[in-house]
Amino acid sequence: MKNANFNAVLTESGMSMYALSRDSGVPYTTISEIHRGKNDINQCAAGTVQRLAAILGVTAGDLLNEINYLDGVKGRYKGIDYVWSSDEISQITFCYEEKDVTISTGKKYNIPSRAEYYRVVAGWMIKEYIDKEQWRKEARAKIERLGLNE
Repeated sequence: MKNANFNAVLTESGMSMYALSRDSGVPYTTISEIHRGKNDINQCAAGTVQRLAAILGVTAGDLLNEINYLDGVKGRYKGIDYVWSSDEISQITFCYEEKDVTISTGKKYNIPSRAEYYRVVAGWMIKEYIDKEQWRKEARAKIERLGLNE
């Protein structure tokens, strides 16, 4: 849910959106749009977030949505372009032999200082996929040569 941190803090505070608007000086419509997910709190002015946080008794960081630093990061491994994406688990997507392939890491990666590490992980994942695909092709060809595909 968009703005889940803001909504959780607001609910926990027991304060109404009207009272938060009155006490913070942030327009009610702005608070309502953040609450409904129409506006992303991460796109609000820093001063707006700071005023809301001060009245709610939390830090601005407590109100902001998590930023996935890896989402949309592109790379290239041995001529294969890939892109990272993430919901709950990070994954890479690339095209191999005219087929779109998405491989999950099984974990969520979100540390911006690890950019070099993510390139290595993507390379390992693509290499493993290609190795398996080549093995499958060779196995199918061998089965056909031996006439075992019936």
